[in-house]
Amino acid sequence: MGKKRHTGRIVLISILALILLVGALAIGYYYSKISLLQYSDGTLSSEGSINENDEELLAESAAMEQQMAGLEEMDAVEAEGEIFGSEDVFNVLLIGSDDRTKEFSNNARGDTCMLVSINKKTMEVKLVSFERGMGVPILSGSYQGQYDWLTHTFHYGGAALMMQEIRECFKIDVNHYVRANIYTFMQLVDSVGGVDIDLTEAEANYINHPEGTYGAGHIREMGVEDQVQTVTPGVNHLNGATAMLYARCRYIDSDWHRVERQRNVIQAAVYQTKNLNLLELNSLLDEVLPLVQTNLTEKEIRSLLILAPNYQGITLDQMTIPAQGTYGSMIGMGGRSMFAVDFNQNAQILREFIYGTD
Repeated sequence: MGKKRHTGRIVLISILALILLVGALAIGYYYSKISLLQYSDGTLSSEGSINENDEELLAESAAMEQQMAGLEEMDAVEAEGEIFGSEDVFNVLLIGSDDRTKEFSNNARGDTCMLVSINKKTMEVKLVSFERGMGVPILSGSYQGQYDWLTHTFHYGGAALMMQEIRECFKIDVNHYVRANIYTFMQLVDSVGGVDIDLTEAEANYINHPEGTYGAGHIREMGVEDQVQTVTPGVNHLNGATAMLYARCRYIDSDWHRVERQRNVIQAAVYQTKNLNLLELNSLLDEVLPLVQTNLTEKEIRSLLILAPNYQGITLDQMTIPAQGTYGSMIGMGGRSMFAVDFNQNAQILREFIYGTD
């Protein structure tokens, strides 16, 4: 990977908010907007490879080694049983790729990986973050059988392989995805009018003084230095560039906190949707939809649009996988340190969270 291929881990996958917005307008109007989406089955034209000497990858590997300190070495534990699903629950994998341009690249990683689970019967929405550094078995391609970070599976086989990893490792039915990148994220936050985020002192200091971190280079490369706001501890109303810097931050703590920040921004954006008027909704769709890639069919999107008014402005149930106490450390491809996961335990935890105990 080149130096500019930074983690898209902060990507706010815009289709979630779009699905939750639609109650204010006629469904027929939204049908006319569906054609703006980019459609893809999620496969790559060619398999990617990892540059083991990439400067940023080496830095990330060193950071992972620090996170592994104190963890017990163990082998990953395969999940048992069949893949579980329900006709009442619609699962979509939300993938934030690390592209730095508005166009999608085949040479990218899936640095944000979340599952949005929409229960059409109870009208609940669950949001699950998958830790990007957990070791998963590569299930197809030339690296099949080896273990690598979850984020790299997108590079090896696109959204199709990443969905297969989540499906097989956690025995959860997911065959649909939505992909966006950092530009989609910033555009969405700006289109909903910004988001309210409660910042700690450490987070505020990081946003105000990112010098010496990858964050400083990222905002400079994207040309948004003048858009990043000065913030204070407490609740701040963040624009897209500032929300991006907040949501990608792990420098002050760890990747576990970063995925929580990502979900904080998603929840804040969902809250903001109930404040948009018709012109603002129209502008949001025109600006964001062309920056979204998916394998959802028009029929599936229409079915979600019909239900969407029930979800506008709701509170999302959230969790992170793997759960605490269900993982250790291991060494995988390229000598990389990664989380060794008990997939069997986590499959049971995830199934109960999404589908309940029945």
